Amino acid sequence: MPLKPSMDSLFYFLSLKKEYEERIRLKLQTNEEMLRGLAELESALAQANSAFETTGSFAYCAECARRGVICCGEGLEWKLSKEEFFLNLALLERQRKSLDLENSLPKRCLFLGKRGCKLPMPPLFCRNFFCTNLQDFLGQARLIFIQNAMGPSVYLSFQLCEKLKQWRI
Repeated sequence: MPLKPSMDSLFYFLSLKKEYEERIRLKLQTNEEMLRGLAELESALAQANSAFETTGSFAYCAECARRGVICCGEGLEWKLSKEEFFLNLALLERQRKSLDLENSLPKRCLFLGKRGCKLPMPPLFCRNFFCTNLQDFLGQARLIFIQNAMGPSVYLSFQLCEKLKQWRI
């Protein structure tokens, strides 16, 4: 999807949020297969996040951000499919949280907040991005460890997105 100005993305994702609230939420909440899949995805995301945490990846990125180096530039929100967006809204609801799209940082990804990504399941592009400095910091073994830890969440998110596509949303 092409990069567009942030007002376009704000309008687009606010309209998707409304669609989720009006058409998707109830269907998701009453579908046992999706509920099981979301629970498995939460667990897989926790496993992946643990790998990022234990390898120092999260801390490394946070330190860069404190120095003003932020990789999450304007337009990266377009890397998220509507199905992934709906899954994120469902995951946030399971955590009794909501997604504030109105208070985004200027010239940054719509989903970047003051404490990192606002999404429990960032786009695969973002989850798989390791700048050269981070790659050097991690080294090959820790990088492979993270990528292996992400495998189950990537697979489950793909499966759930395909299920949503079958619903013709």
